[in-house]
Amino acid sequence: MSAFFQQLKDLAPWQQTAFATALAERMYPNYALFCQVTEQPEQAAQLKKSLMLIWEQLANKASTINFEVQLERLADLIPNDADYEMYGVYPAIDAAMAAHTAMELAMGTQAEEVTRVSRLMRQTIISFIEATEEVPEDEKARRKALNDHELMQFDREFQDEVLEQISAMKHPQKDKLKALRIMAQNDGVSCLGLAV
Repeated sequence: MSAFFQQLKDLAPWQQTAFATALAERMYPNYALFCQVTEQPEQAAQLKKSLMLIWEQLANKASTINFEVQLERLADLIPNDADYEMYGVYPAIDAAMAAHTAMELAMGTQAEEVTRVSRLMRQTIISFIEATEEVPEDEKARRKALNDHELMQFDREFQDEVLEQISAMKHPQKDKLKALRIMAQNDGVSCLGLAV
């Protein structure tokens, strides 16, 4: 296991939730773009609302959010790839899965799942690069090309920054969580460099 993943596992539960939610926020525009293309704006609005509820719970321990109901709603937002003949469904599925995992973490379950969101975002980027660009067939050259790709470099920098910001907070701080959320939203540009 990498040192990065060990650091994620060592975070307090609320920090793991904040990390996963920040990554889900960065992936959200992929989902919103899919919903725009498939004319499902209510789906995008519901996923955004789910993310905002997690941020609200992180910032305000007294909030009473029924996450079990929200988790069911989130599960309904995950598109079925068999229903769509377009590549965009896959990053949308990943974004919805990231939000779903963040909500599970907010509920206090699946603590080991924090690394899953990190891997999921990286796999989303790798799949996108492989689908849109020429990648060497040789495994070593392929890994190097993917690792050196600008999107992967941005992702590593982003995940490192999120971890650094969260690690610096010893307890949830509303203003710092808001700054983290805004940074994660990246002016509406996703981890794939796409914007609605």
